[in-house]
Amino acid sequence: MTPEQFFSKNLKWIALCLFLLLCFKYIQGCNRQMGYSINKKEYIHTIDSLQNKYLTLEKECNDTTKKLSFELTLAKEKAGEANRRAEAVQSVAEKLKSNTTTTVNVRGAVVDTSKRK
Repeated sequence: MTPEQFFSKNLKWIALCLFLLLCFKYIQGCNRQMGYSINKKEYIHTIDSLQNKYLTLEKECNDTTKKLSFELTLAKEKAGEANRRAEAVQSVAEKLKSNTTTTVNVRGAVVDTSKRK
């Protein structure tokens, strides 16, 4: 049997096998492309969700920072006001002490007359 006879006799089987291989490769390529497409969608979804979380956390941190900064400023102001009031009370107490003299006499107190050496 010569190759020409073999090909002419089995041409439809050879064409069918080549067609099946071509279909198999086409389907394999489509599946690969579908896998890439699914991975790309998942990747984009993950990136978007991470960006949203980052922006949300950044906003919350900025809000918290502003709130704490305001509370710190308020606490400093309260501390300063308390210091000013304490200084005013101290000043009044010093002025009162310098302007008044008090003598305390205790009745019935025993005076120690012994001298220590």
